[in-house]
Amino acid sequence: MHHKHLIILLLLLLLTACGRHRQAEALLMQADSLMASRPDAAYALLDSVGDEARGTWGRADRMRYELTLAEAMNKTYQDFTTDSVMKRVARYYDRHGSANQQLKAHYLLGCTYRDMGEAPAAINAWKEAVEKADTLSKDCDYSTLYRVYGQMAVLFYRQYLPEEELIAREQYARYALLSGDTLSYIRGLLLKNDASEALGDTSAVLQNVDYVRRLYLERGLMKEAAQVYPSAIKIALNQGSYEKAHHMMTVFEHESGLFDINGNIAPTREIYYYRKGQYYLGVHQLDSAEHWFRRLLGYPQVLLDGYRGLLSLYTQKHCTDSIYKYARLYEDATARYLRETQSAATVQAKGMYDYSRQQNIARAKEKEADELRHRLTYICLLVAFVAFLIFIHYQKKKRDRRQLQARYDILAEALTKARQEAEALNESLTKKEATQKLITQKEEQIKKLESMINNLRKEMGIKPKIKQMQKKDISKIIDSFHYISQPHFEYEGDTKKKVSARAATEHEWKKLMTAIQHSNPDFYLFIIRHKLSKLKLKVCVLSYLGFDNQEIITLTNASKGSVPNARYMLAKELFGLDSALDLDKHLRML
Repeated sequence: MHHKHLIILLLLLLLTACGRHRQAEALLMQADSLMASRPDAAYALLDSVGDEARGTWGRADRMRYELTLAEAMNKTYQDFTTDSVMKRVARYYDRHGSANQQLKAHYLLGCTYRDMGEAPAAINAWKEAVEKADTLSKDCDYSTLYRVYGQMAVLFYRQYLPEEELIAREQYARYALLSGDTLSYIRGLLLKNDASEALGDTSAVLQNVDYVRRLYLERGLMKEAAQVYPSAIKIALNQGSYEKAHHMMTVFEHESGLFDINGNIAPTREIYYYRKGQYYLGVHQLDSAEHWFRRLLGYPQVLLDGYRGLLSLYTQKHCTDSIYKYARLYEDATARYLRETQSAATVQAKGMYDYSRQQNIARAKEKEADELRHRLTYICLLVAFVAFLIFIHYQKKKRDRRQLQARYDILAEALTKARQEAEALNESLTKKEATQKLITQKEEQIKKLESMINNLRKEMGIKPKIKQMQKKDISKIIDSFHYISQPHFEYEGDTKKKVSARAATEHEWKKLMTAIQHSNPDFYLFIIRHKLSKLKLKVCVLSYLGFDNQEIITLTNASKGSVPNARYMLAKELFGLDSALDLDKHLRML
């Protein structure tokens, strides 16, 4: 009788459990059906289930509920504040879920880290999501997969990693097409332009714009087809193709739907006003150019571009006071912008991505964790020991160099004094008063000091001084640098050919540095002693010679932001200044 009651009780429990599972299944299926078109309704439905009710569900239903709830939160733009739930969900589906469930779980775990501001952890989770996807299966969830790449691309863009961003954008477009989402595929292609432009591949940008525009036009999407032009307009203006730029600007303004009846562009797109000013400046309609540049001053996010435009305008007008005013405003704004967007986070995050891959390997070999830890500890100690030895060696070399420099300065001063005394003897003493012996002693002292200085120069790695170049020789080199930094015309026979500005070659840099060494050895020794980076050294020399920022950007082939930043760092490192405004003055005092 006892066994009969026990069997009945077990049957009742089983029926109750089955009933709760069916209830949970029905609710979750309803939420899934609402997710695509009405994610807010799906979230409200899931949120209505209390903790007590969920406590009676089985583990599989609870995990599916958390996964679906996280998807609804992500689609309704609600920020995740903790990763504890999604970590449990991801671990559960890694053991019990399908490839698609694992893909979605790790995608949402990455979104959790994204909202918590942990970019490296988010990238790591999304890379794991990609690894979980079974792209060879006809049932692969390509829709989630392309969204994974879309999220990765956004983080790579924010971390200034254009190569990684471009790869992610390409994968986004590829899997969007496989999922049947044609519009997302086209948008993914268009989003590649920022990364291609950051990598300097303007031809790829222009080809992509034409292709994407054709795809939109084939589908009758006129507004979207017109909205593809901003990056192509920028390139055309920078290349001086004003007629081509004007055509694209006309289409963009009349067909994109982004402008109101007063010609005001939609918010966050105000940088287009800079393009307008750039166009009118290029076609010499200076009043119109000034109008558009001044409009930028009303928007903090494009204030820097407003100053840049007005500086170009007044430079073309040769208005000295205005040039000085906007040069100062532009340089201060640039320095402020660069300080606020330091690249340290980028370097750290990129390093963490590599570390994440090592973490994946470590998790796959849990049985070897202890041995790996011991090995890493040993390597860290070894690296620390080697670093210590390198530091000691560096300090010794630094100390020895200081001692050599001190000896060099003393000998140089003594040599100068000896030469002055010898000249005084030759000039002021009469032949009767001056003894040949005294003059001979001074000459021998000079030879001895020169020999000691030459030996010190060799020991310090400084080439011996040769006779200084004539001023006209170094002037020719400087003039050639000014010449190549500006667009100009050259003749091939009777044919006039336009030549674009270009960066200086390594051979040209070598000639310039040699000329500086010979014409001003004290300045050359000063900058060499500070062990500047390659870019900082070039910027320092060109600033000393009076080249402006745009010429320096062209000659060094640097980005527009790196040169002002280099000038700011030079002013701080060499002279302890808080601004680059007086850098040139201090350099010329050397």
